[in-house]
Amino acid sequence: MPAIDFKLPRGAILFTDDEFAYEFREDLGEAHHGLSLFVARRRTLEGNHPRGKVLLKAVGRATAEEGARVKRARAKLEEQVRLATYLQHPGILSVHGLRKTEGAWYVITEHPSGHTLNEHLTVVSECRRWFSPLFALYVGAQVASALEHAHTATDEKGNPLGIVHRAIDLDHVFMDWDGTVQVADFGLALSNLPGRVASTVVRPQADTYFSSPEMLLSGRVDARSDLYTLGLVMLELATGKNLLDVPDGVPDAFKARLSRRQLQRVNRALRRARLAGWGPAMDAVILRAATYTPEDVDAVTANLPELLRVPLCKLLQREPAARYQLAGELASDLRRWHGEAYGKSDAAVEVKRAAKDASEALVELDLRGPRSDGRAMDDTTTR
Repeated sequence: MPAIDFKLPRGAILFTDDEFAYEFREDLGEAHHGLSLFVARRRTLEGNHPRGKVLLKAVGRATAEEGARVKRARAKLEEQVRLATYLQHPGILSVHGLRKTEGAWYVITEHPSGHTLNEHLTVVSECRRWFSPLFALYVGAQVASALEHAHTATDEKGNPLGIVHRAIDLDHVFMDWDGTVQVADFGLALSNLPGRVASTVVRPQADTYFSSPEMLLSGRVDARSDLYTLGLVMLELATGKNLLDVPDGVPDAFKARLSRRQLQRVNRALRRARLAGWGPAMDAVILRAATYTPEDVDAVTANLPELLRVPLCKLLQREPAARYQLAGELASDLRRWHGEAYGKSDAAVEVKRAAKDASEALVELDLRGPRSDGRAMDDTTTR
């Protein structure tokens, strides 16, 4: 469902609290569940806050036509804030709280200081190359550490919360110019949080091409699904390839390998995709998820060194039982593979060098003027 249109002028004060006035800066469109996403600036009587930018997820006043929809969206905001109290980790973007006004409800979240991996990857692709295997291992280890914290989170009584992010993709992982990696948007997460608002339609929460086979085929996921999609992210960083992307479609010979039961499962998944509003392009993704083989994984990782190829081949197994079972296990393995040879400062050097090289390449093509090192992209849109 589309986000509710706020029609706000730039510079409008959205609300105030005991310390700050929150000034509207940019509308980023729909976040999820019909929520609107804004960039705002916190202002004090003395001027801007030292780290003034924040992200706001918002839902407006209910109308007679949209009462149920708004009620549900507000419940999702409250759920995100409650869940965030259990997610205190430097690799996870912070949620500062919920503000209720007469006209709207707002969740205030940390504004990432970096850019999405998608934006960094776009810069690298300008030079027709990808990030180094060590870079992919480093990013993977950082994200796996954040996921370990989320997957093992418990409530005050020690009960597991069963958190699954469900949207680990290139747009929900950020990297700053200093090499800091952070995961965004646990508002999309599955959890055992009491009073949680269940999804009404089973559908991928992330970019379709960053969905686990079990999400695409049944909608039932667990923590191992996050590890699978992290594998897809690492693969694309190092190769520019996506295992589920088959431009020419899935060959009929592969479809013929499906048993009757498997074919029924695929057909149910295709019907769910239609109900969820996905177009015909989803058919090939679902079929690929149901039919790819270990040989296909070998093919997309063939040119990678063993230090990256080995964990990727394990992460990208179609059956969850054949993958890494725990995020902590994965994080330890990835740190062991990249070791002390590559760390935060090395990742920072690599993204800055990629930005500089891309800028110079575009200047040679007379497409844009040069920019200073470390500033090759505009401020993040954080969709």
